[in-house]
Order: sequence, then structure tokens, then C-alpha cells
Amino acid sequence: MNRSILAIAVASLLPSTYSLAQEVSVDETVVVTANRFEQSQQSVLASTSVITREDIEVSQATTALDLLKTLPGVTINSQGSKGNVTGIYIRGTASKHTLVIVDGVRINSPTAGEASIGLIPAFAIEKIEVIRGPRAAVYGSDAMGGVISISTTGAANTHELLLGYGDQGQNQQGWKSSGQLSEATKGSFIFNREQSDGYRIYDGAPKDETHGYDSQTVFGNLEHQLTENWSLAFAGYSRDSEVEYADQYVVDGPSKQTDGEFYSLTGKVRYWRDEFASELQVGSSKDHSEDGDAAGKIAKSTLTGERQSVTWLNTYTGLNNIVLNAGLDYSKEEAKRGGTNTQDYDKSDKNNRAAFLTALGEFGDLTAEASVRRDDDSVFGGYNTWNVAVGYFLFDQFQLVASSGTAFNAPTFNDLYWPQSGNPDLDPEESRSTEVGVYGYHDLFDWSLVAYRSKFDNLIAWAPNSSGQWVPQNVNKAEMKGIELAVDFSTGPIDHKLGAEWLDAVDEETKEDLIRRPEHKFSWSPTISVDKVDASLTVLHTGERPESNGEYLPSYTTVDLGLGVRATEQLKLGLRVNNLLDEEYQTAASGTLDYIGAERNLLATLNYQF
Repeated sequence: MNRSILAIAVASLLPSTYSLAQEVSVDETVVVTANRFEQSQQSVLASTSVITREDIEVSQATTALDLLKTLPGVTINSQGSKGNVTGIYIRGTASKHTLVIVDGVRINSPTAGEASIGLIPAFAIEKIEVIRGPRAAVYGSDAMGGVISISTTGAANTHELLLGYGDQGQNQQGWKSSGQLSEATKGSFIFNREQSDGYRIYDGAPKDETHGYDSQTVFGNLEHQLTENWSLAFAGYSRDSEVEYADQYVVDGPSKQTDGEFYSLTGKVRYWRDEFASELQVGSSKDHSEDGDAAGKIAKSTLTGERQSVTWLNTYTGLNNIVLNAGLDYSKEEAKRGGTNTQDYDKSDKNNRAAFLTALGEFGDLTAEASVRRDDDSVFGGYNTWNVAVGYFLFDQFQLVASSGTAFNAPTFNDLYWPQSGNPDLDPEESRSTEVGVYGYHDLFDWSLVAYRSKFDNLIAWAPNSSGQWVPQNVNKAEMKGIELAVDFSTGPIDHKLGAEWLDAVDEETKEDLIRRPEHKFSWSPTISVDKVDASLTVLHTGERPESNGEYLPSYTTVDLGLGVRATEQLKLGLRVNNLLDEEYQTAASGTLDYIGAERNLLATLNYQF
């Protein structure tokens, strides 16, 4: 390996104003999400992908969804524009089984369980880390399928203006400032507003019927070093949006609209000394939506979910070749219905307490990891999860990895307490997963081949109870088996990323394939940077997917193009063309509607650095 786990973990204990580049080589990719402390990507024993700021700029991507869709093991399923309902399936698991973290704060909805990231602009993102496979022994609920961590905090001193304009009525205005405010203080501020008239999102819609969105997003970060051993940090995220959608049960019916408001605020105090670091984080978030008639002629229903959380993390590197990370998590969630929802939830709050311990050791060519966690939930009581993994370098460029672990997913407020149809007696959904992988690191190319199998029990689905009433119940079982292949290589000035996956996701009761999971997916992403020009292609082939109506949606291939020109040292011009070949394809069938993908569309941007 280029660097040991211990060396980078020690570097992470240093003051934040100390340049990590003094401890970590420039070609080292550092990952935080896997075990909640810094380590090299090669030392992570979970399947991991990292998307950097450089990747984002070369691709000219406009949203986090553009960046995630080509990763092996990740499927993005949209029912309209990026503001509409979008499913994120990691290794075949449902969207609610993926934990999403933005600047250290989980943003999964307390009411529905899923996280909305389509309106997070790529302009604001510095790095995305994706962990494929269960991570509940480290994070608890929501991490059955994996973890997506999005960071907006950058180290560069910059002031940037972004202007964008495209077809479908797209326009975007953004501002980013980041850097040192003083010798001991650094911060960042990002503002982004974008709007689109959208497109015909379902087959058979009138030609003039489009469903667009209007959103405004703000991110802020501030970090101050109090003394040689103490620091304070604050972060905030706010999003206001208006998103139009079609009623899936009424063809040619009046357009619907969701007005959404989300915010999160978090504060951290950090202490470090010698071989020990401790961090206390306190956070609060609120997700409020108003849903109903887009014309405003009928009052809208409202849903509000709130979460307060406290996390205490402690990292110790004083043992020979071993890193220990221990922590406590506490969260309290509240939910409320209002507007035309005349009846509130049967119960409006729940909480969770947890303790966890992770140990990583490096012994020559052998790396080992073990995590255990205990959750105590006010709904279903105590629950234990664990994860173990071993990696062994047969020689410097060839590593074998094997891992196994358990995970759970807590029932949501909608499952538990929806008026007259919730089920407060639900147990958590459960899973056990195993994977084996081979990783190759070479001068000319890197590659990985991973096979996995996960079995799920107590999955929540609607079914009749003893009285014949349909309510959520722990009745389903499923099995996911798959293979993921990733290859990175260069041919002259062109860098290539190849990805492939084969997935078998089956309902064990009915033996039928789970809906919207493709049987296979292939991607090819060549990029080139020559002189003042960047160019990229994203070729994505998605295989057949079963739908709830019993039919299989046909496979399709899309091509996206990104071009960037550095006109001057301060001015960059960009162009993103999605669906370059104007492919016609279907994304989903829900209710009475057959959702279709967007036709060819483009966005031209101007980025000026002051």
C-alpha cells in the first residue's frame, strides 16, 4: 500500500490548519465515511468509490445524480426531472436502505426514510464517498445497502461566480467563496439557484405539458482553531424548492406540486492530543413539504419531520499498528401532518441511543477490521449489529478482501403511525451480507472484481392483518446476489473508467425479480484534459428491469457529453449535453403512468474566479 492506516489516522489527529499534504502523498485518496475517521482508500475493506472535485469539473455534471449513476452497484431511477421522485438502489436495496450524509449530517427523511439529493448542485460538491454494502455496525439504521457521503467543504481559496443557461428553460446562478478568513479561521459559503421548465415526463402526456422545478440551495461552513488542541466548527445546509409532478393515478389530470423546505445546522467541538482525538457534534434538521394542486386552487397537505442528534467520537492510535474508534450516537425524531391532513400521526416522536466500537489493524500484508454496535430504540428495543473484514496483499499490486456483516433498518413514522393504517408493532428490517473481492493496483491500470450476497428478512410491505385491514407488516424476504467490476486505465492523454455489474434481486416468497433493478449495467467514462480544454463522455447501458405491472422495461443506452474551456486564468466556459443521441427510453411504470427519460438537453455555463 502507498500509506499505512496508522500514518493517515495519525495525520487526521493533527490540527485542521496543518496541511494534510505534509503527511499524505499527492496521489493518496483519503476516505472518512467507511469507519468515521480518515484512512487511505486502499486500506478500506469495504467496496468504495470516491468522486473528486476534479472528476466533477471534467464531466461538467450538474447534479449529484449525474455523478452517481455510472458507479458499479448503484442504479438511479427517476420519475421525471432531478427534482422529482428518484430511487437510489445500491446493490439492489431500496432507497430507504441507503444512508445519505451531507457535511457530516444524515438527511434521510424521518417520515419516509429516503433522502432527496437531486437538487444538490454539482457546483457545490467537493467530494462524494460511496460505500457499497452494509455499514449499520458503524452508522446504525438506514445503512443496509450502503452510505453516500457528500462534502461541500474545500481547501482552496476561491471566489467563484457561476451562470448557466440551457434548453427546457434551464437557468442557474451560483456563488462560492472559501478559504482562510484568518490564521486560525477558515470557512466557505455557497449559494445556488436553478430553474427548469422540465419536459414531458410520461408517455402520452400533451406536448405542452411539462413538469419543472425551481430551487435555491445554501451551504455554509466555518472552522476556528481555539488553541493548539481545541477547535470549533459549524455547518449549515438549506434548500427551498418547488417541484411539479404528475398524479400517477390520473392521466392528463391537473399538475401537482411539492413545495419543500429543508435545513440542517450542526456544531462541532474537537480536541486532540498526541495519539487521541475526541469530537462532539450536535445537530438539528427539519424537512417540511406542502403537497397538492400546482395552481393553488386547493389547499395542500403538509408533512414535517425533525431530527435532533448528538454524536461523540473518539479515536485512539496509541496501540501498535491498530486504530480504535469508539462513539455514542443519540437521535430524537418528530413528525407532524397538517394542512388538508386533518388527522395527525398516532404518535409524533421516537428516539434512538447507540454505542459502537471499530478496530482496524495492519500487520504487514494483512489488514483486519471489526465493528460492533448496540442500538436501543424507543420503538422496538435493543438491536445488535456487527461487521468483520480481512484484506491480504499477495504482493504489492494484488489484494484479496473478504467481509461479512449484519444490518437493520428502522420502520419510519409512515410505517408506524400513519393515521388508521400504521402498525406500531413493526420490527426492524434485517439483513446479513457477505462479499469477496480481488483488487489490483498497477502502474498502467487499477481494477477490482467483487462478488456479494445479501439476505433480507422482516422487510416491511403492505399486507392484510388478522382483521383483514391492509397495514405495513414484516412479511417479505429477499435475496440480492451480484458481481461488480471496475477498471481504471489510460491510453495516452485519455483516462478511462469502465464499470459493469450483474444483479439478481429476488423476492424469496414469490421468486419474482424485484422491480426497477436492472439485470445488468455497463458504463464507460473517458475523459481528456489537453492544454486548456477538458472533455468527457459518459456512456451508460442499463439492462431490462421488471415493473410492478409484471412487464419488463426494455434496456437502453444513453450518452452524455461534457466540454470545458479555460478561456483565461479566471474564466471557464462549460457545456453539458445529456442524452446526446436523443435516446427514447422508459424509466418506470407507476400507477397509470409510463415515465420516460428526458430528451436531449444541454446547459452552457460560465464560471469566473475573482
